[in-house]
Amino acid sequence: MAASRTGLDRLLRVVYVQPFSRILHDEELGLGAYIVGLRLALEDDRTFVLVNVPFEVAQAIKMINEGEAPPRRQSLFDLLANNEDFRNMFSETLKRVVIDELDPSTGLYTATVELESEGIKLELKMIPSHAIFLALVAEKPIYVSENLVDNEDNEDIGI
Repeated sequence: MAASRTGLDRLLRVVYVQPFSRILHDEELGLGAYIVGLRLALEDDRTFVLVNVPFEVAQAIKMINEGEAPPRRQSLFDLLANNEDFRNMFSETLKRVVIDELDPSTGLYTATVELESEGIKLELKMIPSHAIFLALVAEKPIYVSENLVDNEDNEDIGI
């Protein structure tokens, strides 16, 4: 059962999204892993970290942050970030993104994407990195449930 947001949870606004990558080594086992993630700077000066983010999403977010032109060989995320019609559509309908759930059995977070068009409101559950991408493209606010931030522990993986 997923731990979810209630109407009483305080939401912390994300002020900046920073993609990152790390190579982690386990000297004892002789193993390594390449980790791609997003570091979310929050309004209360804390950070919230998402790992195992698809590389293409992190790269597209980096491109948005830095105002870079899309590469010659684009991913779907590059294409959407640079498509004016797509940006306009989501700017008009997307209201906000809230990272509000953690499934303790899988360790996976879920985000709620709030959409509204012509008086119809819709909430969709999405992969957080994809929802964050949409919010950045549409220039809409991103929030994280304070309960999730309070319970996060990334020290085990060196992030």
